[in-house]
Amino acid sequence: MRMLSTSCDDTSVAILEETKSANNKTGAVLHFHKKVTSNNTSFQGVHPLVSLQSHQENLAKLVDEALRYLPSADLSNKAVDHGRCMTFPSQEAPNQPWTKRLPDFVSVTRGPGMRSNLFTGVDTAKGLAAAWQVPLVGVHHMQAHALTPRLVAALQQHQDAGSVRSHVQESTQHHPTINAEPQFPFLSVLASGGHTLLIHSASLTDHKVLGSTSDIAVGECLDKIARVVLPEELLQIAKSTMYAALLEEFAFPLEMRKDTSISQHTERVTEQTGKEARYLLEDSTAEQYISRYQTQEAYGYGYVVPKNQEDARRHHTTTWGWVLAQPLSKAAGGSKNKSLEMSFSGLLTYVERLVQFGVDQNTGKLNKCERSVGDVTIEERRALAREAMRAAFEHVVGRVILGLDQLSSGNSGFTPVKAVVMAGGVAANLYLRWILASVLKSQGNGDTRIIFPPPSLCTDNAAMIAWAGIEMYHAGHSDTRSIRAIRKWPLDQILSPPETD
Repeated sequence: MRMLSTSCDDTSVAILEETKSANNKTGAVLHFHKKVTSNNTSFQGVHPLVSLQSHQENLAKLVDEALRYLPSADLSNKAVDHGRCMTFPSQEAPNQPWTKRLPDFVSVTRGPGMRSNLFTGVDTAKGLAAAWQVPLVGVHHMQAHALTPRLVAALQQHQDAGSVRSHVQESTQHHPTINAEPQFPFLSVLASGGHTLLIHSASLTDHKVLGSTSDIAVGECLDKIARVVLPEELLQIAKSTMYAALLEEFAFPLEMRKDTSISQHTERVTEQTGKEARYLLEDSTAEQYISRYQTQEAYGYGYVVPKNQEDARRHHTTTWGWVLAQPLSKAAGGSKNKSLEMSFSGLLTYVERLVQFGVDQNTGKLNKCERSVGDVTIEERRALAREAMRAAFEHVVGRVILGLDQLSSGNSGFTPVKAVVMAGGVAANLYLRWILASVLKSQGNGDTRIIFPPPSLCTDNAAMIAWAGIEMYHAGHSDTRSIRAIRKWPLDQILSPPETD
């Protein structure tokens, strides 16, 4: 059983317990999982000081709440170490206090990230570990994202352990490989507001970055595009600064979908207290993914995989005269199309200029005079949202294809992978998932296994840090109580983090 606190721009705490089924498979049960997001809407982005204040105000309260969801101790069992328990006053019956089992260790996000915010979680975790006299595990944030599918597989294993027969029957019809735990090695695609990385995950602690963005992350790009594309009234009522998620909802509203049941697939769970939620790992081949969600028309995507750049330009030129090409498609004479480098700042800049100036339909060039806000219709804004995501996602997926080709060639020095794992907040985007599956299938890779965590576990959360802590602890890794938060922590230095950064 593990108690966790973590801090980035979200303050989150979870209690995760490892279980074993009759067939000795590892399972997990999430007793508590809750997240508080700092209110940065007035800044239209994460403000470090506001986030820090939110951590300071909410972390201790979340820990206090989480402790009441610790599993009860069985004091009648002689095997129970009475020193490993703690007692709480019962709100329902003050004369009958609760006796809870203490966590086995504490895991916490150590880095990378904003150091002051990370320290709030690290110092709290060190205090809990010292008070309870249990080990401490400092977790690499990006490693935890890569391991999230293994967490979900463990949660499913626990949920289904008592009904194996009915589960097998259900999985045959709807979830072909739902019980399969992703085995190393696999190709991790970490797409978030702070990172866009293509990673060869060879083992628990061996993660090598194959490709990354040379400027901003795909999530930051889409967040900033959303700020200029979304109607002002939508931005004003936004409940968080996750504008990329709002961009997806704006681009593909439910009324555009022929199959509204798809909305069930987008359900996001941010709180888990006592009553178990149902977590399903999206784990299938690209071809099975396409078949499972029927046709692209059900989503309202109308996406067609382009044959080449000319075909893409012809298909994606809009009625307003503009077209959004994939980033780096023309850079260095097109030679960068063969590299694993990514870039998103150019796409952002061009969308900003399109909104500001519009395009002369005769020349296809930007107008010289600015246009007013009212000149940009809802239809054009929606097209900008769809096309910006399409261009960004095709760029990411193109690098995934290149990475798979290099790994399978036998000349890369890396072991060929068994699956592609999508992680990070942007991995919750269903359009990205559809484009990945579509491109893989169109290029003869329909049998490639693609894995997506449920949307609620794609974004930063305490459960993934707890699970990474479990895996690291079982592998014999723990930290002293003198550890410090790490602002910059290369992913290939998990076992040898920098002493200063």
